[in-house]
Formats: sequence, C-alpha cells, structure tokens
Amino acid sequence: MLEKILVPIDGSGFSQKAFEKGLEIAEKFESRLIVLTVIQAKISDSAGISLERMQEIQDEEEDEATKMLKKLEDQANAKKVSFSMKIIHNPSTSDGIVAFAESNNVDLIVIGSHGRTGFRKLVLGSVANGVVSHAKCPVLVTKGEFTNTD
Repeated sequence: MLEKILVPIDGSGFSQKAFEKGLEIAEKFESRLIVLTVIQAKISDSAGISLERMQEIQDEEEDEATKMLKKLEDQANAKKVSFSMKIIHNPSTSDGIVAFAESNNVDLIVIGSHGRTGFRKLVLGSVANGVVSHAKCPVLVTKGEFTNTD
C-alpha cells in the first residue's frame, strides 16, 4: 500500500509535473502526499558575508519555499488529498531527499527530471539520478519537455 508519497519540489516546471503525477497517485490510492524542498547550504559562497546576513538569506529562501509549497497545498486540498510540506537544509539535494525518505518511511518518491543524457548529465549532475541510485523505496521519474503556460 502506498501510504506516503514524497515529491521533491524545486520550483521548476519539471518538479510541478512530478507534483501533478504524485497528486494523481495520492488521490487514487488515498495516500498522504509530502512535498519537500531542500535548501542547499551555501557555506562556500559565504566569504565576506556576516553570519547575520547569511541567516537573513536563509530566512528569505525559506519564505519563498513556503509560498511555493502553500500553492501546492491548495491543489491537494481541492482534491481532498492528505498533504504535508517540509523544508530541510542539506548541502546535497539528492542526499537530503534520500535521507528524508528513509527517516519518514516513504513508500514512493515521485521526482521530476530534465531528461538529460550523456555528457550533459555527467557535467551537470542529476538530483533525480542520485535519488534513483540511493533511495531504498521505489522512485518514479517524470521527465520530458515541459511547456510553461504562465
């Protein structure tokens, strides 16, 4: 049974597509939908910035992430799907997703991907690939071209 479905969200159209698929599955199986945003620590970028300013930047990122996730909550509520959201901090997005999934006994991860292959994937890295490689639960990857209608 799919009790908990995790959808990592980064604000891209690809993660929105994954959310829509996760919402569809959660509605069908009466699952709890958990959306997760991972904010990466920017220690290496902090040269010359005070700790106070670093905290302000982190707070701003959390506020933006919360606004984004609240919009998704409205969509889930409209379909009467149980919904929760979480913002975590981790220097590695894929490690953060995998660790969260494990510690919260997630049954399925639905994640968006740009669908890059070959050299571009190697150079750019891939959060979805890292999650697929390390997650202990099944992972559904939504990929392909995304057309933004905004």
